[in-house]
Amino acid sequence: MSSPPVFTEACLDASFTRATRRETLTLLNTRLHPALQKILAAEVASGNRVVDVGIDWPDAGSVHVTLHNHFDNRHATAEAVFSLCDDPHYWYADYSTTSKPTHLLIC
Repeated sequence: MSSPPVFTEACLDASFTRATRRETLTLLNTRLHPALQKILAAEVASGNRVVDVGIDWPDAGSVHVTLHNHFDNRHATAEAVFSLCDDPHYWYADYSTTSKPTHLLIC
């Protein structure tokens, strides 16, 4: 018996179209690095929502996820490093994996 997926449509912002929801949830549940899955789950539990998901940036094979609300460094680990960018042209902060390919959570 397999366990239910960690991420469901409840974690997605309303701006996601119906056509992209299944693909997005597959990326979050199967391809996002486990360290970032844990952080994302904590953020979603606190009310944050996913507004964008993409692949192959910054590295081939990576997943990057953008969250609606700002987050802080409380979830930093040896596998997921926090960085404050605070640049309105880019983003406020991110968590990045220390292994390659580099996966990102961005806010």
